[in-house]
Amino acid sequence: GVQAKLVEMCKSNASQKLLDKYRVNDRNREALEELSLLLGMSKIPEYIEAYDISNLGSEHLTAGMIVCREGKFSKADYRSFSIRSVLDGTDDYASMREALCRRMEHLQDSEGSFAELPDLILLDGGRGHVATVREALAERGISVPVFGMVKDDFHKTRALCTDREEIAIAREHEIYSLIY
Repeated sequence: GVQAKLVEMCKSNASQKLLDKYRVNDRNREALEELSLLLGMSKIPEYIEAYDISNLGSEHLTAGMIVCREGKFSKADYRSFSIRSVLDGTDDYASMREALCRRMEHLQDSEGSFAELPDLILLDGGRGHVATVREALAERGISVPVFGMVKDDFHKTRALCTDREEIAIAREHEIYSLIY
């Protein structure tokens, strides 16, 4: 009767929800695979950290770190760093360097996400940011692929960059959606 119809409707809804979840997971996996190919990485970046510097004038410099695990944002792993070493003005490079150095200091003495080395680091910035962070990581003997996210005039990511070249992503729909 009525209860049997409700049970069937519940089964149908649960099946649809499960299919939707698998579809999203497959799309995320494909985007990560395409990203690794585009960037010439030997490994699929399942753990990505992305950084941005924010300020209010020349005060209150902060670096934000977001985390993406297997193509999904992991808000529990998000962090912010109050920038302490940049006292005069807004030096984005020095701020980014401090944030990444402080983050990497925790590799040995932490548990959870801070004890884990990311597969890929993305920076809100261009070639100068990438060069600065790569240098800081190399000084600590840490090897992680680092790419900048180059924005267009509308503040949308149009390319990823190394310290030497840009890699367009605008036509790579899955990658663009993941990065954006």
